[in-house]
Amino acid sequence: DIDVLASSEDAEKVMDHFSTLPTVVDVTGKGHTKTSVRLKGGIAVDLRVVSPEQYPYALHHFTGSKEHNTKMRHIAKSMGLKMNEYGLFSDEGNENIPCSSEEDLFKALGMTYIPPELREDMGEIEAALENKLPKLVESKDMLGIFHFHSHYSDGSNSIAELAEEVKRQGYRYMGMADHSRSAYYARGLKEEDILRQIEEIDELNSKYKDFHIFKGIESDILTDGSLDYSNDFLKNLDFVIASVHSQFRMDKESMTKRISTAMDNPHTTMLGHITGRLLLSRDGYEVDLDKILGKAAQKGTVLEINANPHRLDLDWRWVKKAKEMGIRIMINPDAHSLSEIAYTSFGIAMARKGWCEKKDVLNCLDIDAIKKFLHN
Repeated sequence: DIDVLASSEDAEKVMDHFSTLPTVVDVTGKGHTKTSVRLKGGIAVDLRVVSPEQYPYALHHFTGSKEHNTKMRHIAKSMGLKMNEYGLFSDEGNENIPCSSEEDLFKALGMTYIPPELREDMGEIEAALENKLPKLVESKDMLGIFHFHSHYSDGSNSIAELAEEVKRQGYRYMGMADHSRSAYYARGLKEEDILRQIEEIDELNSKYKDFHIFKGIESDILTDGSLDYSNDFLKNLDFVIASVHSQFRMDKESMTKRISTAMDNPHTTMLGHITGRLLLSRDGYEVDLDKILGKAAQKGTVLEINANPHRLDLDWRWVKKAKEMGIRIMINPDAHSLSEIAYTSFGIAMARKGWCEKKDVLNCLDIDAIKKFLHN
């Protein structure tokens, strides 16, 4: 469901308007401060309306997790204050401490502002008290994106069309990564197809002065951990995304060994959608992520945040752990069409929730730096 918070001096008027929106098919509840509706398509939405004076406190309360809010209340109590969704009060006189924004609220508790994505009680409160919160990565930091599928495999657009749209959106580079030959269901590329694609990309790159297309492949990790092409052939490419697309029911030890073996290949640049999960439809396969992350840190393997909203894989909790281990992250839309380039924003959100800063995300490197990284 979706929770919406608004502030108004006339809550009833706002809720009346909300409940009569054309997308609303059913009003399931209506009170003085909260209205619940169901939209076309079945999504439930709750609207809460508070006074402008209460808004900063309510916004913090409904944004943070239960664990975050509990610890924040304990911090307030240790300072002789009482905190809830209605305000920040002195314990004695029940007098509200005025805050015009969330920034004011955190400041009153001796903290720097905690971005909403971090409000999970996973160290953010302690970091805010010590002024040690990370400067989270932002969309403006992103200079390029990888993992595109063209009509060479199962994408809807040509490489030129994808490149023009990526360039139009302000990026400086992109990385093509069509499916490999074992992915027959997705028209995976044979070696001759890749060579033809390389020629096309070289021709396009010769026309660009301030934009670059990197040549890559999303190679299936076969059951024995080998990649879909010989090492001699993979030398033709700038990068390789190694992904599992089959045999999801392998036991944990076998799957871990399979992925680990793929990481030993000198041409494996990064691991794609590392757990194989599809949100709300398929659990990830059994794999020892602690071992995989340990090996990624050792080998320098990049981990993908697959930004497709059905995947969001690597999960943000593991992203945070990867960052702490010094593993580089790459945010990829896994785009099969022009419209899916927008998925990148979901990946940025996951990176932010995993405490990633600009320095942790490869997409933030300029063209020269990313070329050097890939060729090393």
